[in-house]
Amino acid sequence: MRNYVFLPLLIVTYLSCNAVVMPDISPDGGAVLHTACDMIPSEDEVVLNSHADQEQWSVLQPMYETFTIIPHEYLIGNIIKYPDQCFACYPRIKKMANGEYIMFYHGGRTGTRIWCTISTDLKKWSAPVMLYEPEPVVIDGNSDVIRYVNMDAVVLPDGEILAVCSYRASSHYDRGVGGGLKLIRSKDNGRTWSAPEIIYEGLNWEAYLLLLPDQRTIHCYFTDAIPQSRNSGTSLITSTDKGVTWSGKSRICRQYKYDYTCPVHDPAAVGAPCPPDCPKTEFLGQKIYTDQMPCFRVLNDGKTIAGFMEARLETPTNINGSSYCKMSMVYNDGLVWEALGEPDKINITEGPSRRYTNMFKGGAGYMATFPQGEVVISYNVDSTFRMKVLDRHAGGYGGEIFTEGWIEPFTKFGYWGCLEVDSPQTLVASMNGADRKRAGAFDGIYDEDEGMQVGRFWMNRRIDAHQEAISVDGNSDDWKTSQALYLSSPDKTETIFRAAHDGKNLYLAVETAIFEGVEPHALSIGLSNTSGSAKYFVKIDSKGKVTASDSSLKSAVNSARARDGRSGRITEICIPLQNIKSRPGDMICVYAKATTADSSTAFSLANQDVVSSWQRISLINAQ
Repeated sequence: MRNYVFLPLLIVTYLSCNAVVMPDISPDGGAVLHTACDMIPSEDEVVLNSHADQEQWSVLQPMYETFTIIPHEYLIGNIIKYPDQCFACYPRIKKMANGEYIMFYHGGRTGTRIWCTISTDLKKWSAPVMLYEPEPVVIDGNSDVIRYVNMDAVVLPDGEILAVCSYRASSHYDRGVGGGLKLIRSKDNGRTWSAPEIIYEGLNWEAYLLLLPDQRTIHCYFTDAIPQSRNSGTSLITSTDKGVTWSGKSRICRQYKYDYTCPVHDPAAVGAPCPPDCPKTEFLGQKIYTDQMPCFRVLNDGKTIAGFMEARLETPTNINGSSYCKMSMVYNDGLVWEALGEPDKINITEGPSRRYTNMFKGGAGYMATFPQGEVVISYNVDSTFRMKVLDRHAGGYGGEIFTEGWIEPFTKFGYWGCLEVDSPQTLVASMNGADRKRAGAFDGIYDEDEGMQVGRFWMNRRIDAHQEAISVDGNSDDWKTSQALYLSSPDKTETIFRAAHDGKNLYLAVETAIFEGVEPHALSIGLSNTSGSAKYFVKIDSKGKVTASDSSLKSAVNSARARDGRSGRITEICIPLQNIKSRPGDMICVYAKATTADSSTAFSLANQDVVSSWQRISLINAQ
């Protein structure tokens, strides 16, 4: 077995992009190679909804140099003797007030223990701390064990972290007793935690915390469970004082799926006979609902809550059916939910009414929002993690809402993923990972390439090309813009692209940071007007030589070193705008592909032959 060495927690490397003050010169005093970390805007620089109505050109680009798999053995520790518990899953990653990341997770599919671990760079993680472990309990005179699962957290404006998890009594769960929600707090960025407090009693799964715009009100959503009838639906408890006190439960989101009729009383009912402990009269004619594993976000309008969740369905439609999941998107118009009331045997109360219901097969939905306008959703299907960018309304374009535009960034198969926007330009995603044949099980043997998958993603969105005076000399220090498109390849080499113009010419600054020992690494760049009637292609070979289809192009290449020590090259290119039949005020399209010895990687979802799938550069008119 491979030996994994995890370095001390507070080491900061170039991958962190967190609050690292770097000198404005390269380490050897030469040309400065700018990297993605240099281009991330601060929150103060961002204009809310700056890319409204242009989100269809926004796509997530994997930052391959950040991808890692944290071994199960490191995360779980010394409980290998319990095969059903000794692999890490259900990650929830949050960025803390000090710029570090904290990840919560539990062991096994149904959970027993919960841990957390901390990182500065998403690659090196601190020694895991167990927050909850099984506890003996006596209920109604009978011994049982309390188990813990599904932790979620929220970081408050003052840096305090609130973390909530679900608990259940193993033997009493099917009887409808012995469950609830517990909350713990940390005021020192996850180093120490308060004693747990019960904030809700009742059977549940999959708690989710949402901080509202007033920065005081917290929603705690959860799957409301009735095990005897496979009933669910999403309920809510609310705190208006930053988690000190909590309201009673309100049922706020559910869809009807079937009437439960017990075969003992209705011989015509489809399905196998009820189990011996079936409450044969209590659930006769009961309306059965679903909508579960909630994830909600307040959209950028500040008044709409959107949710991406799964529905647990059965075929045939009764309690003895075979279960499967489908995904739904729901919208609440306002920050206060309408209570649906308790379910009864006659009336069907569903909500909210604005929704896309049971659109496609899958489960474990998650959601994140960018201030510029993009909403990102993720889910798992066939043990594969998928992500997609939506518009600021958590919708889509021209009828293409949720069917196209998914990316599948992780190579390992698993379930239960999460998203966390950690800057106005980047997002973190995670999902546990194993081989496909073992994606839903564990045999007690650790494979060295299995564990928790973690990666960071750059939001490639429309960039502006302002009018600037650019010297084509292979030194990009005279560039004023920090708006950049990003491309990395599995060999961990990364390239950023910036643009400017002088009214007659388009300028590109192409800066490539080469991962140590990687060669060759060539780039192809395509430019076009939006109609696709004037395409222009440029090639940069592995030595930095620039070629194009005509001699009007001007270029300069310079070897350079990044502030973090990586070496690479700066390529500046000048192309007459007439070559792509464009002028100031136009939008132009750009395509890029990196080619290495083993693979080629282009902008996400871009097709070289389809200009409409390319990224966008806006040629800003001079003021």
